[in-house]
Amino acid sequence: MNTFQKSQLLAASAVAALVGGTAQAQVTYPTAELHAMGASSVAVVLPRELNCVGPAGTKNNVGKNDGTSAPITEGAYTGTDAPFDCATQAIQPNVGGKYISTGSGGGKTAWKNIDASAFFTGAAGAIFPSAFGTTWSNPHFVMSDSPLSTSELSSFAAASTAKKAGAAIQFPLYVLPVALAYNPVYGVKTNPDSSTTNLSFNIGQPVSVAGNVVGGLRLSKKVYCGIFNGYITNWNDAKITALNLKIVNKKSVAVSLKDANDTDARWNADGVPIRLVGRLDKSGTTDIFTRHMAATCGASLDVGQANKYLNAAETLPYSAASGIDLTKERSDTNYKPSVSTASLAGTADMISGVIFDGTVIRSGRLPDGSAGSYTETPGKFIVADGSGKVAGAINLAADKASASDATVLLNGKIGYIGADFVRPAASQTLHAAALEQGTSNATKKPVFLLPTALNAQAAFGTKILPPQSDKGGKYVKTGTLLRSNPADWYNALYNGDSTLANAPVGYPITGTTQFVTGTCFADPKVRNALVAFLNASLGNLKFTSANAKLSADTFTGVKAAKQGIKASMGIAPLPKAWKVAITQTFLEKSKNKAADGALLGDANLYIQAGLPTKGGLGKVNVDLNAVGATPLPTSNPYVLNGKSGKTEAAPNPGCTAGLGL
Repeated sequence: MNTFQKSQLLAASAVAALVGGTAQAQVTYPTAELHAMGASSVAVVLPRELNCVGPAGTKNNVGKNDGTSAPITEGAYTGTDAPFDCATQAIQPNVGGKYISTGSGGGKTAWKNIDASAFFTGAAGAIFPSAFGTTWSNPHFVMSDSPLSTSELSSFAAASTAKKAGAAIQFPLYVLPVALAYNPVYGVKTNPDSSTTNLSFNIGQPVSVAGNVVGGLRLSKKVYCGIFNGYITNWNDAKITALNLKIVNKKSVAVSLKDANDTDARWNADGVPIRLVGRLDKSGTTDIFTRHMAATCGASLDVGQANKYLNAAETLPYSAASGIDLTKERSDTNYKPSVSTASLAGTADMISGVIFDGTVIRSGRLPDGSAGSYTETPGKFIVADGSGKVAGAINLAADKASASDATVLLNGKIGYIGADFVRPAASQTLHAAALEQGTSNATKKPVFLLPTALNAQAAFGTKILPPQSDKGGKYVKTGTLLRSNPADWYNALYNGDSTLANAPVGYPITGTTQFVTGTCFADPKVRNALVAFLNASLGNLKFTSANAKLSADTFTGVKAAKQGIKASMGIAPLPKAWKVAITQTFLEKSKNKAADGALLGDANLYIQAGLPTKGGLGKVNVDLNAVGATPLPTSNPYVLNGKSGKTEAAPNPGCTAGLGL
């Protein structure tokens, strides 16, 4: 047997062994580029994960719906068990991906229609990033912090019938702590010699990571509910000062947030007005934030103060009677008089009509395009399009004149945003408030926590289980929630005794970012790339395509010594039970049986044609980009380079070869 024959036999044996798992081989997948869009909350962490899958040495830009795009810094896993530098290494070197931060609502709109083109028409807030090439006909997947609605699922089903995209898939992929972010510099003072001095919040107990302050402004439930309901409107409020405890002579003493270079007279006269920053677009991050506010604030506000957050929604409380119409700033915004109240978190007048456009804070334009006359109002929101602009607004240099001192300009903004946009996440400058842990505001010794992966993981806990799952995530017949119903993968998060909306322990404003796709893909290369990414993100892979060892913690580690790509950006991985349930349901044709003997794989929820998904993926390399290699199989068994082999799963019978997403 010559060398060529040996290599062909090894290749065929490697692929065939993927069914039984004995040779435990990895395959180098053909070149494919994933197209994705949606939640801006993960517009940093998701591209970083795509970068770590591949291609090596090439940064996957994140696109914005204003037509711009920017590279995302590569990540690295530094655990001593198997260090992995995403800048120089790749799990699948031929697999790339591009993500457009449209907001959850924009992503779901493109998904439900299986058509992204309508969103990128050049209208306000909807321009395809020029660096991404031609407009996509459809996204391969979208991310959303808010759940799919019944109407969105119905729309996808209708579009899928025509385009053969198969069944809808929705499951949580990231555990997302939503930070209350602030700029530590609250103002700038011009000195007599024309030099300037920054005025920074005097935090009694600042929190540092690796020697760098990352936040620590303490906010109890009573206080942050009061702030975001518009009842507490200045940082010099006594309720905030009472939380700013400094240790003096081994005793806790409440101290002012005032910078030592500011004057008592100015601080006491007008302090620093609190300026709220929220989202202009239909935002899943808003959904997580408003869900928590609705669940928490009714019992936390002072007597006589009504909670303006009535339910979870992608849009903040808004009064149609205000007449504010911001559709000229973002065509699909809900801040318009004709909005359905069902899409709002409440009907209180909480929107000022002022926006941050990426450069300046200004009045929103009127529907005819002319300049509006909306004015910034204490206790009402400035809004911005996407998480990036929310961060930009909070980071903006001080621009508000002090009412009592002409030499001082003030900032004072605070807003809600995904934890990958605040310190200690890489390249971020915003600080995060430390929020009170617990379900009530009555604890004698409150604990204040930052939005970290560990604290978000504690909030999620281990009692929230996937549909039809035992405590380990294995498939069971019983349960009112079904794996076959994509809505139930979200409903399970808030089912029964679940208190994720107001967790008893851990970081209080914690939700999830959902991965949304279908079961069928027109191009097998895309399907393989997608599942390779998912297996990497879930921590299922143990080797790269080059047979280098890959730590299970590369993406999912949360402890300091083995911090994965998610945790380095403040995002937590899913508990083990969810990882098991997602893998067995969607990434393989599982032989797991329910009590009645029914096979999970027979539900046909797995992504078309299956993939090698289980651990130990190394030893022998098969390069499907090699000269003479046949295309990826769409049947089972199949012939690869002249030798027959089998995929782990037969083609999903609900899919049609050559059709799908």
